[in-house]
Amino acid sequence: MKKAVKISAIVLVVLLLAIILLPFVFKGRIIEAVKTEANKSLNARLDFEGVKLSLIRSFPDFSVRMKQLSLVGVGDFEKDTLARIPQLGLTINLMSVFRGDQYEIKSVRMNDPAFKFKVLADGRYNWDIVKASTDTVTVTADETETPFRAALRSLRIKNGTIIYDDASLNTLVVARQVNHELSGDFTADYTDLITETSIGELTADYEGIRYLNKATGNLTSKIGADLIDWKFTFPDAALKINELDLLASGFLAMPEQGYDMDIKFEAIKNDFKSFLSMIPAVYAKDFESVQAKGNLSFMGFVKGLYSDNSMPGFGLDILIADAMFRYPDLPEAVENISMKAGISNATGDPDATIIDVTQLHFEMAKNPVDVRLYVSTPVSDPFIDTKIKGKINLADVGKFYPLEAGDEISGMLDADILAKGKLSAVDQKQYDQFAAEGRIIASNVVYKTSSLPEGLTIGEAQLNLTPALAAMPVLKAKIGKNDISASGNLDNPMAYFFSKGDLKGTMELSSAYFNINDFMPESSESSGVSDTSSMAVIEIPKGIDFVMNATFAQVIYDNMDLRNVKGRLLVKDQKLSLENINMNTLDGAIGINGSYSTVIADKPVVDFVLDIRDVDVQKAFTTFNTMQKLAPIAGLAKGKISTQLSLKTDLDGKMMPVYSSIMGDGNLKSQMLTFSNVKSFNKIADALKMDKLKEWVIEKVNLSFEVIDGKVFVKPFETAVGKTKADISGWNSFDETMEYVMQLSIPRSEFGGAANNVLNNLVSEANKKGANFSVGDVIPIAVLITGTIRDPKVSTDLKGMASNVIDDMKMQITETLQEKKEEAVAKVREEAGKYLEEANLRAQKLLDEAQKQSDEIMRVARESAANVKTESDKRADQLIAEGKKSGMIAEIAAKKAAEETRKQGNKQADNIVAEAQKQADNVMAKARQESDKIVQEAKDKAAGN
Repeated sequence: MKKAVKISAIVLVVLLLAIILLPFVFKGRIIEAVKTEANKSLNARLDFEGVKLSLIRSFPDFSVRMKQLSLVGVGDFEKDTLARIPQLGLTINLMSVFRGDQYEIKSVRMNDPAFKFKVLADGRYNWDIVKASTDTVTVTADETETPFRAALRSLRIKNGTIIYDDASLNTLVVARQVNHELSGDFTADYTDLITETSIGELTADYEGIRYLNKATGNLTSKIGADLIDWKFTFPDAALKINELDLLASGFLAMPEQGYDMDIKFEAIKNDFKSFLSMIPAVYAKDFESVQAKGNLSFMGFVKGLYSDNSMPGFGLDILIADAMFRYPDLPEAVENISMKAGISNATGDPDATIIDVTQLHFEMAKNPVDVRLYVSTPVSDPFIDTKIKGKINLADVGKFYPLEAGDEISGMLDADILAKGKLSAVDQKQYDQFAAEGRIIASNVVYKTSSLPEGLTIGEAQLNLTPALAAMPVLKAKIGKNDISASGNLDNPMAYFFSKGDLKGTMELSSAYFNINDFMPESSESSGVSDTSSMAVIEIPKGIDFVMNATFAQVIYDNMDLRNVKGRLLVKDQKLSLENINMNTLDGAIGINGSYSTVIADKPVVDFVLDIRDVDVQKAFTTFNTMQKLAPIAGLAKGKISTQLSLKTDLDGKMMPVYSSIMGDGNLKSQMLTFSNVKSFNKIADALKMDKLKEWVIEKVNLSFEVIDGKVFVKPFETAVGKTKADISGWNSFDETMEYVMQLSIPRSEFGGAANNVLNNLVSEANKKGANFSVGDVIPIAVLITGTIRDPKVSTDLKGMASNVIDDMKMQITETLQEKKEEAVAKVREEAGKYLEEANLRAQKLLDEAQKQSDEIMRVARESAANVKTESDKRADQLIAEGKKSGMIAEIAAKKAAEETRKQGNKQADNIVAEAQKQADNVMAKARQESDKIVQEAKDKAAGN
């Protein structure tokens, strides 16, 4: 007995020592495996602060805790954090650690994680971080295995944040306070998974419209998981969004290509109030107290394969009857709400989508609104049948919807619009085959809120609809002190809505006073300057072809007061062009011609020509950041300047110039400029002992310059400083480095006192070197200025002694200028070549995928046609056999019936193939159109660059 107790005690001590010591023994091995696998497999940067291992927490498995784990993208996503997990806990099978070949992860726990999934406009996404294999040698399954294997039994996320930002679809989904639990046996071929998810705040935007705003969400389901075929079946998934309870059933499978699904869903409660909770503005306002009644039917389905070449079929039906809602403290209600609407697509072909809002009626404080909408063939040739009619007294809004304290809304809105016909009729100008008429009128509208305290006032506005265009004969509005008047036309609004053409239009715009600062981010109180940290690239939308003539009596922008602003603005091909924009400002006048382009979404380009006439140089310097970089010496000058400046530059994410990308040229003229306290001039004066040179009064300035690769090259020009003539050339960079050559011709009479000693020293040094220099009436002095604007280095010498240095520097400047030009041209050509090459590859890939899709359509059609023929032949043979049994007359009749059956079968088979051929041709036609568009856009990008 004592021996057994002794052995047990020894075993217990050894076990306790193992529990304590093993984490230290294997900690290094596990950390090294994580880092090695990450560096080997990921195009991303994985980082974490600390790792703790324990056997006590999850005996007999390892418990691994990691802090501040982050996964950051590279390349175009290097500023995006794909995942940030402050606390990550893993449970790893102890025996797998002993074996050392693969580590089996049994559970994952995350606290406060944040995930951001981002898709660029060109379709690239930031979670594509697994390195592509470049090894062409056949690799065995064992060689491709990673050192980690999911043997999950539970996954838990606590208080997570998930962001999905898709620029290609103009979609943003933000989920906060996400809690998720998933349990099951992922090592089994088939297992039951139990999942429960809750979301505290769910916001969803699509195409600029907010469909969910801080909604709540819950999902609970038991899922039958077939982990061999990757098919997940759920008989009763319960989903709740705000107060809308849905029940979903079906399956989701993951074949090699795409996702296969058959899912049905419907509202559990036939309660209108639950549907009302899906309207953000209503749900945000004391929803619990809202009184509502009415019946609801809400159901839909998604069925089919989602892949690169196919879409599933889908449908949604909504029926609302005898509904109303009222806020208890308000006198009026929204009553007589009824809706019958459906969206259906049986095949998955986008062109087969039908939107049918048969009825939508509601009355707001007795103001009725009626809407009808039917849309079919939205891709090939949209057919639309819609009617909207309603008249609303905005002063009644506060009677049925609770406004915030201080909010004010009043005025009249009157809409009566009808449109019916195929879009092709408008494209072909067959206006008799497309009915469109009606108007929208706004009068005496006043809208004030805490976010718009100065208020929006629309005195008069009208939009008239015809088949050809939407005409706006009048718009008179004010926002605070800012007034605006406009009139114009919009051509092609229907085609633009269905992505069938550009939105074209013209507008006349005028204003007596417009302060752009009122619509910009607020200034930073601490610095007193505009806060640009929240500014982002302003993208010019696609599909806009617009011309606007503008006349503004006064425009305030930043610290500029612009008067008599007139000109023409054009928007086309994602470019804003300015034509003959003229204004008075800075005690002078400015003319602008140029463009702002966002053809490349993340690389806006400005290309413009400025004609500046007689503006105050000090005011211009303090106003324009670019001038502070181009000519920093201007900050120490007084006088008026005129310049013609041509500049092209990229802009960064805060709409500021990328100085290294600036290219341009121009000239600068002035009758007189006075420079004081310029460090380089002061050093020249000190070197020559001539205080007169500390203040330069330069008359009749006329110089030319070029801007290349972040440097301003000033071409040689002659000027005078009092009686001293000067020939100046050189360059300065945006990083404030510089090299300038000045050849001064100073009258002998200007030398006196200490200056004579300087001159004698210069002559003496020159003659020592064999120059045999004699003093004449004019002394030629060469000055070299290097260093930086803030800390210049100045050297002086007699011109003859410094001629080699001067000539070398001039030649170097000339050669550098030419070299930079050639580099810039080569860079532009290289980028243009890349655009075209990438576009051609994308276009060809699109055509190849379309060909595969069309081939598949025809293959399926031929199989279906063959099956139809086989079935008709079988039926025909069956008819003949039955006829033979019934006698000669019946046999004759049966043969005729059989022949007709075969004919019908052949006809049906031919129709199937013919219809499939049309569909295949349509797929190829769309692909060719899209590929041509891709190539053309690339050519436009190349040309714009």
